[in-house]
Amino acid sequence: MALYMSGAALRIRSRLIIAFAGTLLAHSASLCAALVYSNDFNGATGTSYPEWTSSVITFSNKLTPPGSGTLPAPIVTNTSSPNSAQRFLGLFGGPAIGSRIDPGWNRSRVGQTITLSLTNLPPHRELDLAFDLYIIRSWDGDSPVYGPDRFILSVANGLTLLDTTFSNNPKTNSDGSCQSYPAAHSAPWSGALSTGVLGYDRFFRDAIYHLKHSFPHTTNAVRINFSSSLFEGKGTGDEAWGLDNVVVLAK
Repeated sequence: MALYMSGAALRIRSRLIIAFAGTLLAHSASLCAALVYSNDFNGATGTSYPEWTSSVITFSNKLTPPGSGTLPAPIVTNTSSPNSAQRFLGLFGGPAIGSRIDPGWNRSRVGQTITLSLTNLPPHRELDLAFDLYIIRSWDGDSPVYGPDRFILSVANGLTLLDTTFSNNPKTNSDGSCQSYPAAHSAPWSGALSTGVLGYDRFFRDAIYHLKHSFPHTTNAVRINFSSSLFEGKGTGDEAWGLDNVVVLAK
């Protein structure tokens, strides 16, 4: 018996076959991915991780006379949130610069880079990176007075994957504290997975962002840089950040 299908039915069947083939290809690609790194940093508080290192802390200001310099690179360890909800890598952002008796003590820009170094990677064409970024306390986004407060994700000697600002400061009318993530002029906490769950501050709170990036890569080693450039220079008691649930896949 001959099977007859109309043109419309054939087109629908063709689309279903194409969709099914796409699903199979995506599943096949995921099976080819190799997990090369995963860490939730749930060791005892104060645990260090040799694959993670910090740059020196840089600082500069426009005081009269202006000042700039570096501070020694701290050891990278994990910490616990005040409410013990999470253990994560941090706190980052640098110490307080100067003291309250110095004129303009809270007008310093402070930079720190935290680097993940991986070696002995299997053959691959691409790396997929996923992690949770903790933005803690009074980040001011694009504020012209108290910012900008920036986070930069990059590959050493390679691509910049993200260069943006974050804000936990709801005083957008008076402070101009919108953030540029996920788009320019976004409200504070835009795109956050959750806010106020770590117990850091009742007003500025904290925000968790789940970020994913893929980039071409073929060599057997990689260094991924997680950097901050924060204004005011009042230390991690004022503006801080951390990392959690870091996963790297090679494809």
